Amino acid sequence: MFLGSSAKCDSLSILFLGDTHFGDNYQYDEKFNRGVNIINEYGYDYFFENVKDILISSDISFCNLETPLTKTPAPVSMKKPYLHWSDPVKTTMYLNRYNIKYITLGNNHVFDQGITGFTETIKSLKAAGMNFFGAGNNSGEAIKPLIIDENGLKMIVFGGFEYRASYDTLYNFYADSDKAGVNMLDTIKLNEQIFLYRKNFPAARIIIYPHWGSNYKQVNPRQIAFAHSWINAGADMIVGHGAHTVQEIEKYNGKWILYNIGNFIFNAPGRYRTTGARPYSLMVKLVIENDKEKILLYPVYTNNKTNDYQIKELSGEEFLELEKFLLEGKFEYSVYGNEYFELK
Repeated sequence: MFLGSSAKCDSLSILFLGDTHFGDNYQYDEKFNRGVNIINEYGYDYFFENVKDILISSDISFCNLETPLTKTPAPVSMKKPYLHWSDPVKTTMYLNRYNIKYITLGNNHVFDQGITGFTETIKSLKAAGMNFFGAGNNSGEAIKPLIIDENGLKMIVFGGFEYRASYDTLYNFYADSDKAGVNMLDTIKLNEQIFLYRKNFPAARIIIYPHWGSNYKQVNPRQIAFAHSWINAGADMIVGHGAHTVQEIEKYNGKWILYNIGNFIFNAPGRYRTTGARPYSLMVKLVIENDKEKILLYPVYTNNKTNDYQIKELSGEEFLELEKFLLEGKFEYSVYGNEYFELK
């Protein structure tokens, strides 16, 4: 079980988590649940058991909420392979319980129940006192970052979903000037925003939290080009999600790019065996203290078919495998037992 340390009054710790979905549409569907509804069988606390200490000990925690929140799921008229939905009361209750209050909606599932489901999602998050970004009632709202100003430290976080033709022409997911949708990531509009916020808030940390990449695959050239462009425009760090597996890490112009941190709690069956992808993900903790920062990487095992839907820390062999893939020979880092890495 991961042990987190309490933040000092002159510091701030920010935790970034990957794709998050309690999986109601999978667990309440016999086609996916293999005869056992994990939510009913174990309850929500079960999913958090092995990581609850690091969650509670962080000052601020972000996740990618990859589902609409609705009491009455009714799939809209789109031929999409997987249509997500989750209970609006239980989802926000348990995210709040475990200190996850900052939500990006810039992903490829938040409009799975159409505009009605999106409206209910926003209403549920607001009622629970949660902060959200990455999607909105129009493109101006959708691109607007989340700004956090605590302990004299300002952080600006942009969310959004990469362009995919089917989500534009078939599913109608992207926001425009008079239509609700997710923020479509590109290098022109977002770079303009990064430049503007860097000019207005020169001391702030600007972080991009994109949903991108191919499922169960490694980083692609478009991700690399976009990430470099955002760093060149003034971003300080990029923490990606969306591939359901961990992707490469790069230090570019002195700034860290974590191309994909994979899943957090994501209660779908998954396809690690059939794709050959690594069943590993990361929880990423940025600690800022006395204007210095450190980045801690907490690896987790996220293959639901073998860990019975409970994320857990890695075994010794798994930890070494991930270390070799992500870090060995690429840049300086420290290892703390089999629990976490610190990037240098």
